[in-house]
Amino acid sequence: MKIGRTLFWFRDGSERIQHLSGQFFGLGTLLNRLLNEKYNGKKIPFINLEFNTEKTYELFPVIPKNTPYYSGGDLQYYGLFDQDEFMKLSWSGQSVFLWERGCQYLKDSAQLMKNKDLTEAVDYAYHKGLAMELNPDFRVVDTEIVLSGQKIRASVWIVFKEEGMYSKLTLEQDGTVIFEKNIDQTAHGIEFFLEIYKSINLEGENMVIKGRKDVEYLPLKISLAELRI
Repeated sequence: MKIGRTLFWFRDGSERIQHLSGQFFGLGTLLNRLLNEKYNGKKIPFINLEFNTEKTYELFPVIPKNTPYYSGGDLQYYGLFDQDEFMKLSWSGQSVFLWERGCQYLKDSAQLMKNKDLTEAVDYAYHKGLAMELNPDFRVVDTEIVLSGQKIRASVWIVFKEEGMYSKLTLEQDGTVIFEKNIDQTAHGIEFFLEIYKSINLEGENMVIKGRKDVEYLPLKISLAELRI
């Protein structure tokens, strides 16, 4: 990927607002994936979009308010937000606010960087994200297998909810989910969770989900009898 990571961060004065940074980890992941679908410019290892209260800038006047900072290939944007007004919004309203504001921050940054590729990628990501209703869930593994002579789409998903992140297996036939199984769950913001799963294979009488060797429950074997297909 040309863009390594995109995250939303929140700060009030000297304190990080960790629960918000965690809750919108999925939104940053969505933005990062969509940017990478289009972006073909110079590599950007990290994009950090800061949403800081006025108190933050009063306490740290050296921080440039509503200004991008680009150094060593990494991009930081120091934005301003009203925490009290933000918390009055619904979950979906907060997501739309951050999406619109975050994409504008990136367009402003692209102008400063004279990075036309980033401008084009942001426009693409902005509209596609809204068309997806800002749903950050995605297939981290996606393959086709054959069961009982039938072609089946087998996927491991990463699912983002207000209370945390989840992984699940789905089997689909002709666009219809015919089997679903929850696998694991963790707190928001655990980037490692996005990198656990690597493949889905058929081995004898089992479907096997393989991944990182340091994950205790992998490889995960699911009996074909359990699938009932």
